[in-house]
Amino acid sequence: MAEHAGLIQVTTFRPAPGRRDELLALCAETQERAAAADGCFGAQTCTVGDDPDAVVPISRWRDRHRVEAFQAAEGGSPPVRVPDVLADVPVTRQYTPVG
Repeated sequence: MAEHAGLIQVTTFRPAPGRRDELLALCAETQERAAAADGCFGAQTCTVGDDPDAVVPISRWRDRHRVEAFQAAEGGSPPVRVPDVLADVPVTRQYTPVG
């Protein structure tokens, strides 16, 4: 039987001018740790076709408890180092699958 995520987290970051590559690198590092974390089914960082400045990490989790445990281990959400490269406050949404 296939395992399905109980929670999908999507965060939209807006990098400060000249800091996009640094933000992408930080997201890639976090993505690797998330993908290895207990209860994570996968993580990836995306761009948005109609919003080229946006950097959007997406992760799929067994449940909210696993997300919160990972975030606590990372020093918060977003991770501690990320705010240094942002132009604005990130927007995080959590989705619960219904089927």
